[in-house]
Amino acid sequence: MFVDYLELGRLPGQEHLDLSIRYLTQKYSQAPPDVVLTLGRAAIPFLLKNKQVVGPNVPIIVANAPLTEVPDKDQLPNSIYVGSQYNFLETLKLAQRLQPNARNLVVVGGAGQYAKQWLDDARRQLEPYADMYSTRYISEIGYQQLLNEIAQLPKDTIVILSVFILDGDGNSRPTLEVATDLAGVTTAPIYSPLPSSIGTGIVGGYSDDWRTQGKTAAAITLQLLAGKQISELPRLNFGEHKNRIDARELKHWQLSESAVPADAEIRFREFTLWEQYRWAILATLTLLLLEAGVIAWLVIERRRRLAAEWELRQRLLQVIHLNRTAAAGALSASVAHELNQPLGAIRSYAEAAALYLKADPPNLEKIGPIIEQIIRDDQRAADIIRHIRELVKGRSSSEVEEFDLNEVVRDVVEIVRPESTKSGLKLDLVLAGGPLTVRGDRIQVQQAIINLALNAIDAMRETPAAVAGLSISTARSNDGAAELSVVDSGRGIPADKLNTVFETFYTTKRHGTGLGLTVARTIVESYGGRIWAENHSGGGAEFRFNLPLSSKS
Repeated sequence: MFVDYLELGRLPGQEHLDLSIRYLTQKYSQAPPDVVLTLGRAAIPFLLKNKQVVGPNVPIIVANAPLTEVPDKDQLPNSIYVGSQYNFLETLKLAQRLQPNARNLVVVGGAGQYAKQWLDDARRQLEPYADMYSTRYISEIGYQQLLNEIAQLPKDTIVILSVFILDGDGNSRPTLEVATDLAGVTTAPIYSPLPSSIGTGIVGGYSDDWRTQGKTAAAITLQLLAGKQISELPRLNFGEHKNRIDARELKHWQLSESAVPADAEIRFREFTLWEQYRWAILATLTLLLLEAGVIAWLVIERRRRLAAEWELRQRLLQVIHLNRTAAAGALSASVAHELNQPLGAIRSYAEAAALYLKADPPNLEKIGPIIEQIIRDDQRAADIIRHIRELVKGRSSSEVEEFDLNEVVRDVVEIVRPESTKSGLKLDLVLAGGPLTVRGDRIQVQQAIINLALNAIDAMRETPAAVAGLSISTARSNDGAAELSVVDSGRGIPADKLNTVFETFYTTKRHGTGLGLTVARTIVESYGGRIWAENHSGGGAEFRFNLPLSSKS
């Protein structure tokens, strides 16, 4: 690949042109190129006059060719064009959108033939808008004068920069350098259809994209080098034409970005943090919201759980109180019934004592034990009443202690013995060999056993005296519990009632309250025991309960 520059803009003289023609003719006469690729409008008239420098049959690709400069096919055969459109008219339309109140139009171009061609293009394209603005074309003045005049323009001016190679004094002034200098002094926004001027301080313009022009020309070159005939390809091709804007200059001149055409290419845009990291920010916010949601949900659930636990505790306390109240009610009803026994015993002992006192002389030896028995029954009645009072008040009625179940059974036997004697039945007591230490309220356990014993005595009211018998026994069970059994010789319990005899108010007695067995079950179960009823194998009913042995037993 060989690269040659004509430099006709910088060296427009005939002498330089003749030297260039001789140089190229000699260079390529012996080894003509496969394809010639030219850039810029100046190559077109040169080739029209000097096609022989590269050979008559060599295909030529002319890129960056103004449409107005494209010759007929017969004038320059074997040529393909990538047309450019440095559109001054569309550039002015863009400026109108951004500066709707502008009243002046200034078009700046360089001196010299090449730059004048561009300025002529501008005049021709902008002719329809000549009456709309106070228009001025500047091209033949000195460079400093140009800068001074640009620095004094009214603010309602649209400035369009054309191609600039030489100033009015004949000094070389590349277009990009001129664009930078003008942007540094101007009092009005500057536009240009030259795409390379974007980034020098120019607001923007309507132009080709040189990158797509280069890609198009390169694609045609490769096809020709691959053997494709030039007649098989379109003679006129195009790059991409559109408005191109420098976002920094929009902001500098306070021009509205909303006035920019939607399909415009905006360069040097300074993206906000939101525009640059929008998805990352959205993802982060989403995660934060999810985390906050989870935390809020956990906090709400914790509060709900704490509230539920608090409510549950309150309900439990209410249930416990209600149970205590119900138990107290049931116990009071039962004990009221049972108080008849100690009170009746007290009365009987008192009557007996009275009889011994009326004897002549009084039998004081008999009276002493009777008085002691009266005192014990009175104390037991007082203990029963005290426990009921504490239950009704809601306080714990239990005086939990460790005691020997055998001792309690012996006390119960002494209590119920008068009743069994009066009923004429035999009372047997069979206790375990050693102490059965259990933990609980001694008085309550005593009441439970008394209930079972009196219930058994009542069950034998119609049993013949010869067979009537009550047996109370204790034993250590195989599972390490203290077990008590109360067996009567009555009629037993119907099989379908074995599971209901402990229900509240269930009774088979005419004057029964149906509370004795319920109270007994409540007491036994409150200390971790179990109570049940069954029919004895020898006849009659058997009530049994067990209580856990303490560690000292």
